Amino acid sequence: MAQPGLDLQHVFELAGVSLLPFAMLDEQQVVAVWQMRTHPEIARWMNTGGDISLETHRAFMARQHQDTRNLNYLCLDAQGILGVIALHRLDWQNRLAWLGIYRNPSRPDKGLGARLLATVNHLAFEVARLHTLKLEVAADNERAIQAYLRAGFRHEGVWREAVYRPHTTNYVDLVLMGITEQEWRHP
Repeated sequence: MAQPGLDLQHVFELAGVSLLPFAMLDEQQVVAVWQMRTHPEIARWMNTGGDISLETHRAFMARQHQDTRNLNYLCLDAQGILGVIALHRLDWQNRLAWLGIYRNPSRPDKGLGARLLATVNHLAFEVARLHTLKLEVAADNERAIQAYLRAGFRHEGVWREAVYRPHTTNYVDLVLMGITEQEWRHP
């Protein structure tokens, strides 16, 4: 169910960041997203694993214009690609979504993750008018957890041994975090 009168499938400009919906990307941008997503530095933190063929990725991208519950954006600034942000599992009745995010591993900029987090929070609370933004992050991704805490997210629970790490044959916990509109506006 989409929020009446709200179109999130277009380009947004938020604080110097251009958000391009995946449904509007050209072939070069589609490949750039795939290269980021499969980069070892990014893929190792994907809960579903990082191994995805370009063909499978293109098929996923081709379905983006039909998907109203998962909105993915390529983020750019004057220097190029910043990364990807997403509002997943959009629930308009309860005004909540789950955050998706990864940075461009080819950009060494300090604070890039914080900039992407600020952008997705702005999108969620100012543009989409959501009440709550949730996320799940592997417990061994300490850097991301600290970034989420700095951005105002709070610990909400743990799914024990929810993610399998094939390279270590271990299971790791999945940490649940969230932020409400009120917490974002008044940290």
